[in-house]
Amino acid sequence: MRFSTRYDRWLVMVVVLAAILTCFGEPLLAFFAPGSHPAPVWLRFLAWPLWILVLACMLPQYYEVRETGLFPRQGWRRTLIPWASVADVQSVSDARSAGVFSTQRLLITTSAARRFVIAVAQEERFLVEVARRCPQLDQRPFGLGIPFASPIS
Repeated sequence: MRFSTRYDRWLVMVVVLAAILTCFGEPLLAFFAPGSHPAPVWLRFLAWPLWILVLACMLPQYYEVRETGLFPRQGWRRTLIPWASVADVQSVSDARSAGVFSTQRLLITTSAARRFVIAVAQEERFLVEVARRCPQLDQRPFGLGIPFASPIS
């Protein structure tokens, strides 16, 4: 079962605005500003390939619930998290993006202390599917976790 990514429009607009300002703002400023410009011309257009690389590393994003494990895809990064290794799934909400364009995210921690930050559009349905496949996890107020264990922070 595939789950789509949650996007916060304001966060997407901030990223798009930052890309526009860095790609067009500095070259236009250098063109219209009087005086000498010691930087080489190619350096003014370095933001274009950098933004393309950043977006290629972040897009597309989706999350598949498979029989063998959870498969998050974020850009070029593809990972299979076996269900037996999932130790904690916490709902996290703050303004730091961390590679996803949403402030409402899920932090998945494995038994090997690896952490994955995802933003699922249908969070409740996603947690139900994960709980069904992870019998080692119990329902908690802000996600899923191992019984009698303190929340991983």
